[in-house]
Amino acid sequence: MKLIIKQDENAEETEIIIVCRYLDSEIEEIISSISFADNTVTGKREGETYFIPIKEILYFESVDSKTFFYTDNFVYETTLRLYQIEEKLKNTVFARISKSVIANLKKMRSIKPEKNNRLCAVLTNGERLLVSRQYISVIKGKLGVK
Repeated sequence: MKLIIKQDENAEETEIIIVCRYLDSEIEEIISSISFADNTVTGKREGETYFIPIKEILYFESVDSKTFFYTDNFVYETTLRLYQIEEKLKNTVFARISKSVIANLKKMRSIKPEKNNRLCAVLTNGERLLVSRQYISVIKGKLGVK
């Protein structure tokens, strides 16, 4: 892979052009990383690539070595790994709530205690997510709950 950076004092905005023989997983990961800088996440659904604003995302989930993210209406697949997403979204309204889920705390409608010292988080769309014991104190702290 070759990287070329050209500075141009007359450029009105930053432009990124990717020239490739075919779109492989390495290029898709680069595109996903760039989109985070623009507060969007790149996701695929039904063969199309979408750029979804981060604020619309309910949560990210890792299933069978694949990473998905969920909005009110759709599920998208991303090439990013959960640890990469967690790093990019640290100090935001997103937080890890279990080994396989990072949730948007602004999309939580309520939380309630569950068996085995866990919490159940109900999202704005009515979906329920379990918060693992090891993440409860962090989640309660971010939500301002005792």
